[in-house]
Amino acid sequence: MDRSKYIEWDVVNWSRALGFWRKHSSLKWQGIKVLEIGGRYGGLSLWLAEQGADVLCTDKEKIELPQHIIPENKISGKIRYERLDALDIPFDKDFDIILFKSVLGGIGRNNQPGKQRKAIGEMYKALKPGGELFFAENLTASPLHRFFRKKFVRWGSEWRYVTIQEMLDDLRLFSEIKYTTAGFLGAFGRTEGMRKFLGYFDRAGDRIVPSAWRYIIIGVAKK
Repeated sequence: MDRSKYIEWDVVNWSRALGFWRKHSSLKWQGIKVLEIGGRYGGLSLWLAEQGADVLCTDKEKIELPQHIIPENKISGKIRYERLDALDIPFDKDFDIILFKSVLGGIGRNNQPGKQRKAIGEMYKALKPGGELFFAENLTASPLHRFFRKKFVRWGSEWRYVTIQEMLDDLRLFSEIKYTTAGFLGAFGRTEGMRKFLGYFDRAGDRIVPSAWRYIIIGVAKK
């Protein structure tokens, strides 16, 4: 499977979310209703549509699909694209699955954790009873990550990275949460080829690097 269709940055580490979500979901995906928040290029929507889900792909900004992930004819009718603000989701108990990747940091930018909690509350409201939230989000990670973000990432000082405990606290409305953490070296790659190379070392180093130092949290939360 070419996971670069679904994940566009540090594919080795972020694509681990796909396997985790599949393994820990208790739902049959054929024909279910899915909402992607902050879809950007729509990769995760494409992934679920290919497996039979009916997906509403949303972003606060206009969604522009790169040529390499434009859905083929057989699934083109399985995805709709709309603008949507995660702080004001106009649905109530409508979706079987809601998913997002690297969204909360932007919602809470300039140190606004209340907006991050509100967004998760809005997602909870929009899920059906027994529905599932699939999440993959940037963590505060190690002191080295924090230094390099402020030094070399244009939005690094504005983005509000979460801790593992903050994420669990914000998900307390849910009845069950399963999560893992991933990625350390991959975040420092300057090109995707370099990130791919470093990502394989990340997989090998899972037992060595402390969870609090990894930069991605991946999980499934059940309503």
